Amino acid sequence: MVLPAPWLALTLCFLVMGPVSAAPPLRQRQDRRASLSTTASEPFPELYVAAGNLTTVAFNGPLDRDSLVVDRTRFKWAQASDSFLLLEPFADLASNEKLIVQIGFMDKALPAKAILAVTSKADVMDGKVEEDRRANTPEALLAALVQKEAELEELKARFAGHGPANLVLSEWLNKYMRPIEFSMPVVPADTHGLEVMEGIGYEGKFSSLVAIRLRNTPGQRRWVLGQARLTSGTGVPVKVLAAQMKLEHLAPGEEGLVVVETKTPPWVSKAFSVELVDSSGQRRLSFNLVTQ
Repeated sequence: MVLPAPWLALTLCFLVMGPVSAAPPLRQRQDRRASLSTTASEPFPELYVAAGNLTTVAFNGPLDRDSLVVDRTRFKWAQASDSFLLLEPFADLASNEKLIVQIGFMDKALPAKAILAVTSKADVMDGKVEEDRRANTPEALLAALVQKEAELEELKARFAGHGPANLVLSEWLNKYMRPIEFSMPVVPADTHGLEVMEGIGYEGKFSSLVAIRLRNTPGQRRWVLGQARLTSGTGVPVKVLAAQMKLEHLAPGEEGLVVVETKTPPWVSKAFSVELVDSSGQRRLSFNLVTQ
């Protein structure tokens, strides 16, 4: 039997299209409650994010917004308020991939910070998560005590190995060392509320130090050192061994000393550049220093 032309065309169309593929399952958006880890043996609570979805995490404790540590190259939205954390990734995370996000609390209760393992699941995504801090539980206090004891032992070991006498015994400090004073020929246009008060260099036997006295101007948020980058006058990055600040953070109007240890002295060609970045990655201070 010969089919009429319209029916023949329709039949050929279905043959070409073939079976219709099933659509991928939709993620279910959920609101839930969870608890933060209070000891090192507990796994970090997971947070399920998805591209195009804004996840809100609510904490029952005051957050330190400037202490947020997050890989901002992976998130379209990463912002903290006094009690909320907002996250939205650029793309779903790969299978079994987890990104660690952490933020500290303003008060002295324990745990002192929240650590979350951010991941993606095929069937569910978090809309709002209420994280219970479980502040000052016996487990949290015991874990904090163990941590402080470990920090004390580490401090004792460092002092014994790196005290003033050891600087001479290791020959890092010798009769040829002279402090090198730096000047800043041009004040940066955008300082993000920071002022460079002084810069001094020290060239030791196996490393060099750049000491920068920094001031956080009044009216600014407190500043926490996150990273230091140095570049020589020829444009070559200088290897940074360590960067630390005497104070844990700079309060508004407060001064502090930042010390950067480098493998080689960055002032070989007299001028070099410094970039200091806070822990949130948002407040950056870039400036040039020149030997006097």
